[in-house]
Amino acid sequence: MNELPSTNLLARFAAQRLAFAPLMFQACRALRDVGVLERLALARERGLTAPEAVDATGVSRYAAELLLEAGLASGLCTFEDVTPAPRFFITAMGIYWLRDELTRVNAEFNHHVCFQGSFHLREALLEGRPAGLPAIDTTGAATVYEALRSLSPEVKRAWFEFDHHYSDGVFELCLPKVLTSAAPTVVDIGANTGRFARLCLEKSSAAHLTLVDLPGQLAVAKENLAGFEPRFTLAPTNLLDPAAPLPAGADVYWLSQFLDCFSEEQILSILRRVRAAMRPDSRAFILETYWDQQQHEAARYCVIGTSLYFACIANGNSRMYHSQVMKRLCAEAGLALISEVPHVGLSHTLLELGAQ
Repeated sequence: MNELPSTNLLARFAAQRLAFAPLMFQACRALRDVGVLERLALARERGLTAPEAVDATGVSRYAAELLLEAGLASGLCTFEDVTPAPRFFITAMGIYWLRDELTRVNAEFNHHVCFQGSFHLREALLEGRPAGLPAIDTTGAATVYEALRSLSPEVKRAWFEFDHHYSDGVFELCLPKVLTSAAPTVVDIGANTGRFARLCLEKSSAAHLTLVDLPGQLAVAKENLAGFEPRFTLAPTNLLDPAAPLPAGADVYWLSQFLDCFSEEQILSILRRVRAAMRPDSRAFILETYWDQQQHEAARYCVIGTSLYFACIANGNSRMYHSQVMKRLCAEAGLALISEVPHVGLSHTLLELGAQ
């Protein structure tokens, strides 16, 4: 039998990596969390054997061997086959797995929020509902947003760390576009925990923010905005209700990492209500991560992976969109594109819109 061409061998190996990915992911988390990966990093070019890992961390010989071998298979370390025991060395990928904050946030989000529920992804896609949500929620909530306040501390922490990591660094970059008047009025739609609102209030002593979201999120936002009364107003709103109006007549309508939480039909409904609330000179800003507007394949991979979370855990009908889809929905809602700023922060695009 002829040997397969090298490209086919590589492709088949990549397929096997995917087949064992769930187990390898958990092994790499364990390798990090029990301290073996840290010891590998400290050993540097000297490397580490399994018996040395046992002495350094207290794990069993069996556990040390399996975790180091899984790290080897996953690319976190290399090895030299020497006597009396193989010696392992951390790789650049291993350093990222150990030290990189983006990698840690993504990994913990997938472990605590998505991993158990992902078993139901096919069911979620076929039925259009978050079939994996019950794996982390016992209240029977229809979406993860309704369940947030009741999630376990570990799940809640991983969810908010993921959410905040992708938003905190980009908010400040957008402020010059948002705070353009002496006393701006801003409606923050999908205000979540109030981090953007707080930044606006800190940067502009005359700004007034109206926060629109579900009551549970606004309760957290109110706590986070303590001391800024009366320069903010809470507007509890179920935006899935097409008859629910938005506060009218503001300078700015801000929608950050929010519309990806809805289906196209729901986005169109929300944008039409934004348009109805706007003055002729009002501006709407949409800040999103689009899978077609990423500078690196790693970013595109993460963005597309996040769509699977929306399908399986969050709500069963939303996703990270192609930018042209969002622009089409804006036009259908009566909003005209004024400017587009790609590659803001990690992976965002900022659309500035006015009334048609």
